[in-house]
Amino acid sequence: MVKLLVIVVLACLLLMGCGHTDRKGLLAAGYAPEYVDGYVDGYSAGCNTIGHPFYRFTRDTQRYELNGRYKDGWEDGFSIARTDYAAIR
Repeated sequence: MVKLLVIVVLACLLLMGCGHTDRKGLLAAGYAPEYVDGYVDGYSAGCNTIGHPFYRFTRDTQRYELNGRYKDGWEDGFSIARTDYAAIR
């Protein structure tokens, strides 16, 4: 019974790390759409890189190279996701 409880708690912690990014909230806060797109992609990539099983590495390479706002958003999202998920591991 204790073993099952430990497994359930660990599974919940795993799922809580790298929570959903709030695209609408970021746009409402005044962030540029390009930044928000990059942030969402970078957050997903950061979670994937650190080992979260439900995220994939996402980066629009052309936008990353040509659009500074997308790149800044991607870098911010990537860094925050890695910090969020690492904190619960």
